[in-house]
Amino acid sequence: MVYSINNSLLSYLSAPGADAAAAQPKSAGKTAALPQAALERAAGTAKSAGAARNLESAQKALAADLRAALDKAGVKLGGAVEFTVKSDGGVELKGSEADRAAVKAFLSADRSQPGFAARIANQARDALKLSTTIQQSAAISQAARLAKSTGGVMSLYASLMQQTGATSVVYSVSANASSLTYPGSLAAKA
Repeated sequence: MVYSINNSLLSYLSAPGADAAAAQPKSAGKTAALPQAALERAAGTAKSAGAARNLESAQKALAADLRAALDKAGVKLGGAVEFTVKSDGGVELKGSEADRAAVKAFLSADRSQPGFAARIANQARDALKLSTTIQQSAAISQAARLAKSTGGVMSLYASLMQQTGATSVVYSVSANASSLTYPGSLAAKA
């Protein structure tokens, strides 16, 4: 599922013509049929809440490190730069042309271990895993509540999960803030 995120992130950021692809609006995909309340209940379970807290702590650390490294490299962002990482490993970079170019150049020159591209990719992978767990919990809960028969529970669950298949994580960073959002999150900000 997300095995290629790191390679995709690096190759996307260094691919010629990626700026044009990022500027093109994408058509909206299927929207999840899971109500926000069901996602919030599933996210509130002890296991999911603990994983979300760990993810939020990691996001704050990454944001602080990334902003410090950008400052040290002399990169001044005019606005926010968003990395949208999809469950299939695809990456889209959004922001002003100057900010995207500056971030691409920074990531290409980054020699830290692990590098910032790898750290962003790892955080996206962890967020996708948590998001999948939250969506599965919400879907089984909704299916159990709404199905009229035992056999209908699995059918409804499968239908709900099919509609939530295209999951993406958005990591956004600017000169003074950052955020991580994913289906089932309440947006971890730093």
